[in-house]
Amino acid sequence: MTAIDRSNSIYVDLMREVTGYIVGYWQDAADGHPYHAMHHPGHTARDMAAEYMVERYEDWLRDMEWIEPDRLARYASLGRGTTPVEAAMDACDRMFGIIWPHAEGDDPLYP
Repeated sequence: MTAIDRSNSIYVDLMREVTGYIVGYWQDAADGHPYHAMHHPGHTARDMAAEYMVERYEDWLRDMEWIEPDRLARYASLGRGTTPVEAAMDACDRMFGIIWPHAEGDDPLYP
């Protein structure tokens, strides 16, 4: 996934999901949870948002295996992996990279 095909509703849905996790990260940080990069030396805010998303998204995808397997399959079709959850996580990571790319000078911990 290198570009978002706006005519494909799966890309648009995944973009919305990933954006929701980025917003959730900032909301949790604003509520005083320790997701600020200042509490994690060597990490950028982008790193922390990626970590936050991965922790929650993987659990959500595993639940989706049972609740909405067709939705999981749609997201998995956008990524690569040996299982649908792994493929959907790959798609999620790639979408995160499109929405919040590394800035010049970043020392990315989470490529």
